[in-house]
Amino acid sequence: MTAICGIRTAGGGGKAALEAMLGTLAGAGPARSAWPQAGIGLGCRETAIGEPALCADDAAGLTLVADARLDDRNGLCDALGVPVAERRGVADAQLILRAWSRWGRDCPNHLLGDYAFALWDARRHLLFCARDHAGARPFYYALPKDGFVFASAVESILGAPDVGDALDEAVVATHLASRHCSDSRTFFAAVCKLPPGHALCVEWAPSANGTVRRKTSLARYWRPELAPMAEPAADDEYAEQFRHLLAQAVRDRLRGCDPGAVGTHLSGGLDSSSIAVVAARELRSQGRSPPLAFSWLPQLGHAPPKAEHEREYALVDAVCAQEGIEVVHGTPSAADFLNVLGSDGALPGIHLHINEEIAQRHAAARGVRALLSGWGGDECASFNGRGHWQELLLHGRWRKLADEFRVQDATALRFLAHVVLPLLH
Repeated sequence: MTAICGIRTAGGGGKAALEAMLGTLAGAGPARSAWPQAGIGLGCRETAIGEPALCADDAAGLTLVADARLDDRNGLCDALGVPVAERRGVADAQLILRAWSRWGRDCPNHLLGDYAFALWDARRHLLFCARDHAGARPFYYALPKDGFVFASAVESILGAPDVGDALDEAVVATHLASRHCSDSRTFFAAVCKLPPGHALCVEWAPSANGTVRRKTSLARYWRPELAPMAEPAADDEYAEQFRHLLAQAVRDRLRGCDPGAVGTHLSGGLDSSSIAVVAARELRSQGRSPPLAFSWLPQLGHAPPKAEHEREYALVDAVCAQEGIEVVHGTPSAADFLNVLGSDGALPGIHLHINEEIAQRHAAARGVRALLSGWGGDECASFNGRGHWQELLLHGRWRKLADEFRVQDATALRFLAHVVLPLLH
């Protein structure tokens, strides 16, 4: 991901603060910054993928910084009138800038993919920020006196002027009691999250007494329940459409990756195995090598695996043998455990991060720049009821819970028979 940050100060200046914020993002790549107007600074640390994350339309007075990977680029380019011959050279951030010029505040409704961005419109003295539908890319912000600060990381926000570090005790208590993570609040009272599927507009206008008045408005632009429903069809038709969407999603994430720079999680489960197979076949169709696989299972020594893990190793080996994939196993060290214990406990699934840190470290050492994952497949594709069933239980909806358990068993079997097994043969 690209790390982004920005600051709007009430009385001008702020360059030192922006440089300090960029310094906290030092692990993300080379830094770039822009000052489109006095008191407004935007910055980023771009990844090695090569696309610019900071761009401007000087004639229109627009400057944008984005952490983005857009899907369905051809559909968006069609809507924006971008010639086919020019599309390969247009970065995702530049497409978002064009989308704002075309649709204004409605532009997030026309974007698909993972993104968080902030756009400064000098003519309107307006900063428009948006975060993708599912919240795949982070966006934190604070509202110091008459100003505005945003960044991809909480540490950058806390390093800005006039942003306090007092704890939000209600959030801390709720998290300790239930491990609940708020969509809009953090452990720090002054730092907020832009919720998934929301846009934030911050405007500055002169008041009657000559001072500048700040106005903020937060709006939700997407709700999952309003997504169009698929027409009823036979299982085979559902499965074919799902395979089409899965292949399209993998292709979108391979865009811009150099040969040999693609990796994938591989646990032996349905989700990561399906993605590994699709990625290997897509890369082969492009004349490229299959992805490297990274497993959370530890490297085996001389002793055989424990009985409960033996099947997982066998499934990983079967996928690798079928698709010609090399697998890398990681074994946690004492230092890895200490790093996790020192991490932000408010992050969802923090207990899983030790395995992910090891996988990412091995991936970076092998030159991998894009690591595909099956995370979310249990909830979205085969649906294991995680979260939803707990809510039904808490609210005493026993009959609905029992009914959904019966439906779940049948759904999982259909998913396995019609989607996964064809990929593994």
